[in-house]
Amino acid sequence: MVDLKLQAGEQIIESLRKHPLIVVGQLIPFIVLDYIPYLLPNIGAFLESINPASAFSYVELFSFDNPWVSFIIGVYWLFVWMGAFGVFTNYFLDQWIVTNERIIIINQKSFWDREVGSLFLNRVQNVETDIEGFFSTILGFGTVSVESAGAEIGRVKMNGLSRPNHVRDLILKEVAKYHEKPLVPHIGL
Repeated sequence: MVDLKLQAGEQIIESLRKHPLIVVGQLIPFIVLDYIPYLLPNIGAFLESINPASAFSYVELFSFDNPWVSFIIGVYWLFVWMGAFGVFTNYFLDQWIVTNERIIIINQKSFWDREVGSLFLNRVQNVETDIEGFFSTILGFGTVSVESAGAEIGRVKMNGLSRPNHVRDLILKEVAKYHEKPLVPHIGL
């Protein structure tokens, strides 16, 4: 979590992340890649059945008892698990934080690259939700886009957000509350 410096009187209303099934869907390829080395003995047996008069045994070559095979599989698994950890890290560290004065956008791009920005509620012009497809509708996730006045940020999006209509309503409610705040009277001499 990023250490946030909140302004005086600023309170966190809600912290938002992507739907958990998004990360599960992104981890499925890594589960498949994790299983591939277990097919090596079968590949060795298949190659040996194609060429039975070979000078060496393919079964022994592709066996887990071969130290080179164990080393190569260990390095392979290291990269597969690093990729899976990267997906989980990206899921865990991507976040929107809605406060009573702004929306804080934390976007983890890679292991060593993170963007943190904020969009003040007085600049919010439009909030849109987009829920496309069967699974998004049934499971309740979609994209929330917030458009701002000014050229600094423009439009920010978060894909795969849980309960996007709730998030839109929450942001619009906080924008309305922000604009209803009484102004501090200016005392001039």
